[in-house]
Amino acid sequence: MAEPPVCDVHGHYLPRDILPHLDRGRVRTTLGDFNGEPDNVLLNGMAVGSTIDHLANVEFIIEEMDRAGIESRVLSPPPFTFRYWLDRADGIDLCRRLNDALASVISQHPDRFTGLCTVPLQDTDAAARELERSVGLGLKGVEVGTIVGDGNLSDERLREFWEAVSHHDLPVLVHPDFVPKPRLANHYLINLIGMPVETATAMGNMLFSGLLERLPGLRICFSHGGGAAPYLLGRWEKGWKVRPECRTDIEQGPTESAKLTYHDTITHSPLALSFLIRLFGAKRIVLGTDHPFDVQDLDPRGTLAAAPDITNEERKVVERHAPHEWLTGERAVA
Repeated sequence: MAEPPVCDVHGHYLPRDILPHLDRGRVRTTLGDFNGEPDNVLLNGMAVGSTIDHLANVEFIIEEMDRAGIESRVLSPPPFTFRYWLDRADGIDLCRRLNDALASVISQHPDRFTGLCTVPLQDTDAAARELERSVGLGLKGVEVGTIVGDGNLSDERLREFWEAVSHHDLPVLVHPDFVPKPRLANHYLINLIGMPVETATAMGNMLFSGLLERLPGLRICFSHGGGAAPYLLGRWEKGWKVRPECRTDIEQGPTESAKLTYHDTITHSPLALSFLIRLFGAKRIVLGTDHPFDVQDLDPRGTLAAAPDITNEERKVVERHAPHEWLTGERAVA
């Protein structure tokens, strides 16, 4: 049997005709000039680091994949489409439009793309129904944001959703959204600090809530190298040992459940990536780019090759086998 393709699990796609449905509410999405380039996507005036053409142009996406030596890419909607604050009807409508468009792209290029759906988590029943509908469309997993209203992904009210994910045996990509904080308003710290901390907060809540103890078969990948979480895991384990409130919902330390999680390679540091692989093992690390945003890793295979003390066999696992196992739940043939 042939080896799985070199697979980037973290790339984004957004059809141009979805923009009118995003230009409303508390986060208005528009187009404008940024850094001398027209048609950049703006969120309440802040550039997100990509033009709409780079998000919507499938030929461009394939050209960029070929340039980076990526044979397959997992596409998902960009995080600013997480609008869990919309009312139920609008949330369902937006997710259906996004999923239908992505399914169309996948059907036209099945040898190059796999798709992750998005669901209206503001309504758990609707989210489970859209998940099932998306599976019928040919999408192979689901992408979720880190904040649902004022709550967490691990909240009890989302139990039905997680049980549906487990029932369908689907991979999950956890991707942080832009969370406005006055202290992070300057220097693009909303992304450079805010998003990695959001990922760590989501992972911490999932581990301490017991979600992964109850549903150990969940294949959850935390984006951007797990954000700040890998470097806090030792502190979380210490807290579990000495603080009774850390043991309320879990019988084993968070490190044990953390072994079940996946993380993409988007650390922008070969040294940090080496630590990530050593911490979780190569079988839990999957290649990622964050294409087409300006904070993407343009050469993820080069970053992996530069990671110190990582063997060629481990690199092959990260590039090919771990993405396959995360996507399918099936052990890849070495």
